[in-house]
Amino acid sequence: MPAGIWPPAIAFYMQCIRFHCEAAMLSIDFLADFASMTNEADGNYEIGGEQQDAVLNHLQNIFVHAAAISRYAWPSKAGKENLHANRGLELKRLLELSDESPLRDRNLRNKLEHFDENLDTYLNSKPIVGHVIPAYVGGTINSQGVPVHLFRAFYVDTAVFEILGHKFEAQPIVDEICRLHSRFHASAI
Repeated sequence: MPAGIWPPAIAFYMQCIRFHCEAAMLSIDFLADFASMTNEADGNYEIGGEQQDAVLNHLQNIFVHAAAISRYAWPSKAGKENLHANRGLELKRLLELSDESPLRDRNLRNKLEHFDENLDTYLNSKPIVGHVIPAYVGGTINSQGVPVHLFRAFYVDTAVFEILGHKFEAQPIVDEICRLHSRFHASAI
């Protein structure tokens, strides 16, 4: 079989990636509505537990789908006769994904794909003292030297998503997913 993807099979890969874009876009739309609400309130709002969980769930959903898209373009193994590597190269070409894409972030992928193991490590690597916050949406926390442990957080002032102590900028991921989504709707890829 030649390098790349057998041309009739491209549709199958595109269908898979399109699914991940569509699922992430539902969450992006939710978060855009949330951002509009917070902008209209000029930051003077209180976010309740349910809404806070919804914001964090949608953020995590975006990042999970971004990690899934990443697997198609940057496979973790080359595969027999470079099958997976060639597929990744072809999809990057078709989707115009460069190696500078925020979707390539292996750290993000690993944090989400191995979340169960990362949670074990986080909870058992050292004693947890200080402030323990399972869910947080708001401005960046100034802990004044007291350790803060966050399960999931979104800092609205910097658009940073934190999960188990690892921080990821949300906007570059959102922008890349929106770009891919637009490509799916603008052409026949």
